[in-house]
Amino acid sequence: MHLLSALVALATDKLWDTMLPDMARLLPPQEKERFFLCAGLLLGLITLSATLTQRWVDRDGLGVALAKGLAMGVLAGLPYSFGSTALGLIFIGWSGINELQKFEQ
Repeated sequence: MHLLSALVALATDKLWDTMLPDMARLLPPQEKERFFLCAGLLLGLITLSATLTQRWVDRDGLGVALAKGLAMGVLAGLPYSFGSTALGLIFIGWSGINELQKFEQ
């Protein structure tokens, strides 16, 4: 897992966890559907961003990059914050260890 993919997913997770629900509360009921559709598209962009980062920066195969990008998009879209849990720390640690291994080679 590339560090950039993990950081983008964590930043989006925090955005989804704190800022987006507060913004949605202020909207009239008929506008909430459009707002959450746009938020879903944002999560799709996160999946695409993580996939492209894994493919072109980390040089993963297409299938592996797509699987990692999809996993990061799903984790960022969960209705609770995974970045403040042990799972988020595992992803950051995993990506940091991968980066350190690359420097040694």
